[in-house]
Amino acid sequence: MPEKYNRKKFLGAFGSATAGALLLNTILPSSPAQAQVNSILPGHPASEYLFADGLTYLNTGTLGPCRTDTIEESYMEAYKHTNHPNDRKKLGKTLLLSFCFVFLILRVPAQTYINVDSARKLVSRSSPEERFKGLRTMDRYYYSTGKFDSSERCEKEMFSIARELKRDSMMVIVYRAIGNKYVIKTDYNFGILNYSKGLQYTSPNEQRRGGLYLNLAYVYIKTGNTQVAQDYINKANEIGQVGEGLYFETMLSGLIYNILNKPDSALFYFRQAENLPVKSNDALLQSVFQLQTGRAYELSGDPELAETYYKKTMTFCKDKYLPSSIIQTGNVYCNFLMKNGKYEQARQIALEDMIVAKNASINDGISTVAEVLRKIYVQKGDKDSIIYYAQLQMDYKDSVSNQKKISEFQNLTFSQQLRDIDDQTRARQTESNRKQNLQFALIAVGIIGFIIIYLLLSRSVITNTRIIGFLSVVALLMVFEFINLALHPFLERITHHSPLLMLLLLVCIAALLVPLHHRLEKWATHKLVEKNKKIRLAAARKTIQQLENNQVS
Repeated sequence: MPEKYNRKKFLGAFGSATAGALLLNTILPSSPAQAQVNSILPGHPASEYLFADGLTYLNTGTLGPCRTDTIEESYMEAYKHTNHPNDRKKLGKTLLLSFCFVFLILRVPAQTYINVDSARKLVSRSSPEERFKGLRTMDRYYYSTGKFDSSERCEKEMFSIARELKRDSMMVIVYRAIGNKYVIKTDYNFGILNYSKGLQYTSPNEQRRGGLYLNLAYVYIKTGNTQVAQDYINKANEIGQVGEGLYFETMLSGLIYNILNKPDSALFYFRQAENLPVKSNDALLQSVFQLQTGRAYELSGDPELAETYYKKTMTFCKDKYLPSSIIQTGNVYCNFLMKNGKYEQARQIALEDMIVAKNASINDGISTVAEVLRKIYVQKGDKDSIIYYAQLQMDYKDSVSNQKKISEFQNLTFSQQLRDIDDQTRARQTESNRKQNLQFALIAVGIIGFIIIYLLLSRSVITNTRIIGFLSVVALLMVFEFINLALHPFLERITHHSPLLMLLLLVCIAALLVPLHHRLEKWATHKLVEKNKKIRLAAARKTIQQLENNQVS
C-alpha cells in the first residue's frame, strides 16, 4: 500500500517529475521519453495517462482529455504510484533527470547576449574574445534601434577579430549579425547573401547550420515565399534544434500558418513556443512573436485577445525602443482598429508612429504610416489632411526608392571593406608566418653549423667523412631556404610577381651558393681527414708507449 499523501513530499516529487518531463519533451523523441518515464513510474497502467497529462499541461498550459482535473492531481497520482519503500533507484533516476534539466537551463542561455552596460566594459578590454563578446551585443543593440552606421563599425571589428583568431564559430556569428542587420533594413538579398556565407563556416557544428537555416526561413517568410521557408525549417528540424533554436523554429511555423490564413494551426505553434522551457531573450523576436500571436487571434475571430496582444506588443516595443517594430506593430494595430470603427484611436497611434519614424529617419516607415493616416482622414472627410498625407506618402515612396539605390551602393561598399579587412588580415598572417619560418630556418642552420664545427674542432672524436658530406648538404639546403625566405618579398617587388623572373633570380642565387658549398665541403673534408689522422697517430703512439713500458717491466 502506498503511504499517505504528504504535500511537502509531493512538491519535491512534482518538481522532479516536471523537470524530467520538460527535459524529455525538449531533447528526446516522444517514444524514448515514454519509455524513460515508464521506467521511472513503476509498473502501473496509470503511468501512461499521467505522463500524457503532465506533458499536455507543460506544452499547452491546459489539460487535455484526462482522468484528473488538475495538474497537481495528475502528479499526486504519479506520486502515489511511485512512492514505494524500495524505489530508491527510481528516485535516483528522477533526481538525475532534474539535474540534467537544470544543467540544460543554465547551459543554453550562456550562449545568448549580455546587457549593454556590460558589453561596453568588455569592448574596452584587451582580450580579443571578450571584446568580440561585447561587440556582438553592442552590434545587436545598434541595428535593433536603427543605428546602422554604429552597427557597421562593430561588425568590421568583429570580422577582424574573427579573422585574426581563425575561429569559424566567430565567423558564423559575424555573418549572421550582418544578415540580421540587412533584414531589419529590408535589404533581403544582402541578408540571404550573408547568411549563405555564414553556412560555409558551419561544417563542424550542425547546430550553427540549423540556426542559419532558420534565419534564411525568416527572410523568405518576410518576402511571402512560404514554400522555400518551410523547406529551410525542415532542414533545421532534421538537424534538431534545442533551446532558443527550438523556440525560433516553432515560432516560424506559426508565422507561416498566419500567412496561409490558418490561425488555429498558427496558435498551436505559438502556444508550443510559449510553453518551451527556454525562450529567446532577443527583443526583436519577442516583438514578432507577440505581434503574430495577436494577428492569429484576429484571424480566428477573437478581437478581444487580438487587441490585448497588440497593446502588449506596442508597450514592449516602446519600452525596448525598437523603431522598426513600433512602426510595423502600429500599422497592424491601426488597420485592426479601423476595421472595428475606432478611427480616432487609430489616428492617435499613427501620429505617434509618425514621430518615431521621423526621429529614426525610417523613410519606408514614414511612407507606410502616411498611408494609414490618409485612410483615416478619408473616413473623416478631411480633404486637406487627405491631400497632405497622400503627397507625403508619394514623396517618401520616391525617397525610399532613391534610398534603396544608395543603400545598395553602401552595402556593396561595406562588403568591399570586409574583403579589404580580410586581405589585410591574410597579409599580416603571411608576414607573421614568414618571420616564424625565418627564425626556424636560422635556428636549423645554426644547429647544423654548430655540429659541423664541433666535429671539426673536436680532438677526441673520430668521424667518417660521409657524415660531414651529409651534414654539409643539409646545411646548404637550409641556407638556401633561409635566403629564399628572407629575399622573397624583395624578389616579388622587383619582379612584379613574375614566376619566370623569380625562378631566374633563384637559379642565380643557387649558382653562387653551390660552388661555395663545394669549396666549403672540400675544405671541411680535408680538415676532417687531417684531424682523424692526428687522432689515430696519437692513439698509435700511446699504444706503442704502453707496450714498451710492459716489456721493460
